Amino acid sequence: MYFNNLKIKLSGIKTIILCLLFLNILSISCIFSSLHQGGEFIGKTLLIKQIIWITISWIFLIFFTFINYRVYSNFAYIIYFANIFLLLGVLIFGKTVMGAQRWISLFGFTFQPSELSKLSIIILLSHIFSLKGQKNFLNSFVFPIILTVLNALLIFKQPDLGTSLILIFLFLGIGLFSKTNKMYFIGLIILGLIISPFALNSLKDYQKKRLTVFLNPNIDPLGSGYTIIQSKIAIGSGKLIGKGFLAGTQNQFNFLPERHTDFIVTIIAEEWGFIGIIFLLWIYWLILKKILSKASKLRDQFAYYLCLGISFLFFSHIFINIGMTLGILPVVGLPLIFLSYGGTNLLLNSISMGIFFNICRTQR
Repeated sequence: MYFNNLKIKLSGIKTIILCLLFLNILSISCIFSSLHQGGEFIGKTLLIKQIIWITISWIFLIFFTFINYRVYSNFAYIIYFANIFLLLGVLIFGKTVMGAQRWISLFGFTFQPSELSKLSIIILLSHIFSLKGQKNFLNSFVFPIILTVLNALLIFKQPDLGTSLILIFLFLGIGLFSKTNKMYFIGLIILGLIISPFALNSLKDYQKKRLTVFLNPNIDPLGSGYTIIQSKIAIGSGKLIGKGFLAGTQNQFNFLPERHTDFIVTIIAEEWGFIGIIFLLWIYWLILKKILSKASKLRDQFAYYLCLGISFLFFSHIFINIGMTLGILPVVGLPLIFLSYGGTNLLLNSISMGIFFNICRTQR
């Protein structure tokens, strides 16, 4: 019976590993394609960096697979405040790119501490919600939301609206599945909907334009609405089976900006069509299914909330990223997990998977 259970556990891990390897290969393929203009390859450095990041991410995934996940509960507050310290460092010493101060530069690589906030918040909330005997309003709702909002505000200041919203979503998502009174979270959601129109004044001008063009991209077709319009054209032009590798016109003729980062799914849609997108969603579904299936069998509350947080984090990125490329959600600058160019997000996702793999290894 033990070996049968072990075999089932390993089969689940093997499925995810195969999915991750496929996403790595697809990421390199899409980034390679996105770095062409008029048939000429112009981005060798970016491609090499991504390959290096993928290699490093697997090293971290394997490393965290062998760290007992209970350690994170013991050091939850240290991890949280260390991340707060990094975010403060970004505001003081951070590298500014395209008007946003989100990165710390180190040895030629840029590092984005706000990405690590997602994992630190998952660990912190999992620790708080798993504590016994602390289910009152202050300990199980007010205290965690204060810590979440503090982190979100520091990220919003960079400015990074997308990541700050993800932290709020993580709080609501994990909290609604906790033993805390559900009415607290429902009331917070209602309050957020009421005050959201008044919060628009705190947004930067380009963020306001993104929300405006979300409703009608044609009001600024050469400005804020340009990317959404070109994204829709690229996705639609792929039709059922796509145009083939390196054959997408919107991509190859440089009509679509940021296609190797936040809009990488448009390359898949244009080159491999509707079938390619459906296959991609199936790969993501397999990963999420395995994580949630494991979560449903866990008795350890901390491990349960960790799995919920990781799955909710992945789902939020997938849903919001693909939604904004289709024009059904505002553009908030969130990468597509395991696909978009960028090392910090890839590293975060790989560490998260390493933590999940450790839960699979230690929890029978």
